Amino acid sequence: MKPSFEPLSDVIGVKIRGIDLSQTLSDEDFDFVYKALVMHKVIAFSEQTLSPEQHISFSRRFGVCDVHSNNQYLLDGFPEILVLSNDLKDGEPIGVVDAGVEWHSDLSWQIDPPLGSILHCLKTPNSGGNTGFVNMGRVYQELSDDLKKAVQSLEGIHCVSKLINRRVTISENRVNAREFYAQQLEKHPPVHHPLIYEHPESKETILFASPRFTIGIVDIPEDEGQSILDELFVYLERTSAKLEYVWADGDVVMWDNRSVLHSAMGGYSYPDIRRINRTTVLCSDDTRLQRVACAPA
Repeated sequence: MKPSFEPLSDVIGVKIRGIDLSQTLSDEDFDFVYKALVMHKVIAFSEQTLSPEQHISFSRRFGVCDVHSNNQYLLDGFPEILVLSNDLKDGEPIGVVDAGVEWHSDLSWQIDPPLGSILHCLKTPNSGGNTGFVNMGRVYQELSDDLKKAVQSLEGIHCVSKLINRRVTISENRVNAREFYAQQLEKHPPVHHPLIYEHPESKETILFASPRFTIGIVDIPEDEGQSILDELFVYLERTSAKLEYVWADGDVVMWDNRSVLHSAMGGYSYPDIRRINRTTVLCSDDTRLQRVACAPA
């Protein structure tokens, strides 16, 4: 059976059929999956039964797996897998609670942002728990010509710590959250990335900024930089280039972190359980985002 796909929306995402991720993919099938990822930005697979080893094995076809700095919630014996869950064991959370509730690109606070993330859903709540995705190539296209010109040579400041980001709040559900973000700020000082990138494979021009991690603009006064970011994020909020993905147990979803923002949409609480295992794949020299000297209008 040859793999095929059907669109999840008109602007972003496809569901791939005819692929069993527990098996080693042929080069032909992997090429089909990879091209779908680059072209459609979000790819989903239904009814997948994966062991942690199989999840990691599939992820490694795309590149080296990241080991997340939040090592408290790495899956025991499998440091490549970060557990996202509100479940408890002995009264303590087994995973990251309320992860990713603001629009963001995973690990953009690192010097080298990753290629993509691969999530395997083990348990869905009875209601809520959806994930939103935004096509940031389309958002760039929707910017006014004046705004494109204004930001084409600017660099955003990205930081993991919520303590210095005025656009986000710290969840009351996270144990010792303020101490955690203080430690993260010390371990991971802010980094700089161009606001405008060229995708290395699709050659699409991408707006690379998010309310969660982009906290300012390099060499621009604070008030002016925040005003520019506010204007960019208006386009993010009002674009129709979005997908709301409704999870089912056994789903595997991967997105191109270079061209997509995502957000956990919440709507559930303990004892209604959500559990997802996540791997994140790093870029290579050939797949990392490329700076754009002069972005097209």
